[in-house]
Amino acid sequence: MSSTQTANGWRTPQNFLIIISIIVPIAFSSWMALLNNFVIEKANFDGSDIGLLQSVREIPGFLAFTTVFVLLFIREQKFMIVSLLLLTFGTAITGFFHR
Repeated sequence: MSSTQTANGWRTPQNFLIIISIIVPIAFSSWMALLNNFVIEKANFDGSDIGLLQSVREIPGFLAFTTVFVLLFIREQKFMIVSLLLLTFGTAITGFFHR
């Protein structure tokens, strides 16, 4: 064994994948349980409202997929600045939505 392998010990790509494959389902299941409990008990969502929430939740996934194509036309730094501006604007306007 080289000194790098000895120093890292358990820090291998295989062990990382194993740990991630354990943690991600637990985190996702916890998030889904909390989300469903909140929207049913506190927000009084019915089935159609939950369906709308889940469909809107998929939009960022589609946007992440299209990012690859946007990067063909815009440099990463400019795209990052535009993304940060949109994030800042979106976060700023959430204060204006009262319930």
